[in-house]
Amino acid sequence: MKNTLLLLPMMLVMACSNSNSATAGFELKGSLKNAHGEHLFLEQMSPEGIKKLDSVVLSESGEFKMNTAIKEIGFYRLRISEKNFATFIFNPDEKVTVKGDAGNLGNTYTVDGSPDSKLFWEVNNASANNYRKRDSIQKMFQFFMSTTKDSMRMDSMSKVLERPYTDLVNQHNAYLKQFVEKNTTSFASLAAIQQLQGEEFVQLYIKLDDGLYKKYPNSSYIKSFHEGLTEQRKQAEQEKKVAVGQPAPEITMNNPDGKPLSLSSLKGKVVLVDFWASWCKPCRAENPNVVKAYNKYKSKGFDVFSVSLDKEVENWKAAIQKDNLSWSNHVCDFQFWQSPVVKLYNFQGIPTNVLIDKNGIIIAKSLRGEDLENKLAEIFK
Repeated sequence: MKNTLLLLPMMLVMACSNSNSATAGFELKGSLKNAHGEHLFLEQMSPEGIKKLDSVVLSESGEFKMNTAIKEIGFYRLRISEKNFATFIFNPDEKVTVKGDAGNLGNTYTVDGSPDSKLFWEVNNASANNYRKRDSIQKMFQFFMSTTKDSMRMDSMSKVLERPYTDLVNQHNAYLKQFVEKNTTSFASLAAIQQLQGEEFVQLYIKLDDGLYKKYPNSSYIKSFHEGLTEQRKQAEQEKKVAVGQPAPEITMNNPDGKPLSLSSLKGKVVLVDFWASWCKPCRAENPNVVKAYNKYKSKGFDVFSVSLDKEVENWKAAIQKDNLSWSNHVCDFQFWQSPVVKLYNFQGIPTNVLIDKNGIIIAKSLRGEDLENKLAEIFK
């Protein structure tokens, strides 16, 4: 009943309209220079794969027209061959005009009547220019590497070229970030944001997802993007809970004697919550730095709460003794990466740690080597 009522207004409009007026729906036309009767294919680039929708034969003047019904806004391409195509973002109600060169469609086309396609072109053009400059630097370095065997000169050239290359990466990341923030409801931002590392720009991914999902909740493209962000959203929410300034989540596990020990029992001290394992070589290499810091500041109110991801109790105990981890706060639940603390403190690798103050508030994270020493020197000055 509900669907029938929704259709009635459209039926009335169609019944009362002038039969000579233009019909609603998608329309695509244009002209391509240097055409020689090629087939031009219209294809949808859907989350499930490429779907062929229509095709025409270009006239001798390169003109073409398609009145193909498309069901949803999304990514579509005009293809002459597998290496000669241009990608667009089409909307079901648009009247689009495309011009270009049939011999190099992807690099010569212009588009009118499709705002998202114009934004998509802008992102692609900016990206192509930036990547072209990066490629020049890489080729310069590769040429230099092929003409010398002097390791010192190689290292020197690497350092010289590293700075401009990094600057180009940072410049483009800044451009992409600004583009997405300005166009949080445009499909073109999907092309922009996928060039950015999810780990570094997770909040930007979430912001775009919010904008697109609100505007296009039924889009197959946006549903796919939204579902892909589910785990990142969970991690982002968990990261907020263990951010600097938040209370450190409670940890209670058994110590080497099999007795329960809680992190909260150390309240009143500055505590390094250190996640490690006997099987982790980087952890074992970092342990001397933790031992040094403990011995230097333990008399001033500093302590260590070591949480192991070990699987075997004997290996755990042996590593504690061998590495001279002389503090008494050692715990482990022998669940390896399945330990609840992994999700609780939202980390993907070890060694890692959080530093908490006397009230149990997180004041720093991932302090290793000199960084730990410098932070403690600042606290206990």
